[in-house]
Amino acid sequence: MNRAHLARFAALVALAAAAVSCRSTNAPAGVTRDMAAAIPADTWLLAGLDLASLRAAPLYPQLPPAARALAEQFRDAAYLLLASNGKDIAVITPSLAAAGRKTGRGGAPDLLLRAASLADGKQIWVVARGGVPLPVAGNAANLNRLLRNTEYAAITARIGSRIEIEATAAGRTAEAAREFEESLRAILSLTAAGNARQPDLVALIRSIRIGREDRTVRANLSAGPDAAAGVLRLVP
Repeated sequence: MNRAHLARFAALVALAAAAVSCRSTNAPAGVTRDMAAAIPADTWLLAGLDLASLRAAPLYPQLPPAARALAEQFRDAAYLLLASNGKDIAVITPSLAAAGRKTGRGGAPDLLLRAASLADGKQIWVVARGGVPLPVAGNAANLNRLLRNTEYAAITARIGSRIEIEATAAGRTAEAAREFEESLRAILSLTAAGNARQPDLVALIRSIRIGREDRTVRANLSAGPDAAAGVLRLVP
């Protein structure tokens, strides 16, 4: 290998090292070390949005107005983190974190590690510690009953020409996981029965695949363009 080739190889190695050093260890791609360091210490729910990829998705115009408004508010950001302690929400972008506006000291390494194992190729992900009640009311409050005996719960979404959603929950015990699965199936059955006059929605609900392995329960939904648009319209 001549000197010119050695110089090019050294440059490539340096670039690769720089890319690795910027990215946070054990975190989803797109989350830098500065962003990870800005997560508040009391965070128990962490969400990530790959805004650059999301804006380029064919279904982006079909996203709920609130989601598109958030993406437009941070139009200069390629990636966004939202960290919540149940009362407050911290918004973290690469530029805000790099500028030193740190709101914490890497307060959720466990949530980032969970997200890293689930978020590959997904534009949207949410990870929450189990046993902590979500600040929701009405029918959504059923989620707290589902999550009370979990170690963690997560949901990811891949949005392209179709939408793919996966929800994951880890029970504290195998029995807790079984109860979670049974409760989830019952809730979906009741939801389908309550929407009998909307056959497309019922078919979509019944297409959700649920499986359990030891303490882990997973639910998957994959929908084409028309059905995906219907799913997105259901989101506030």
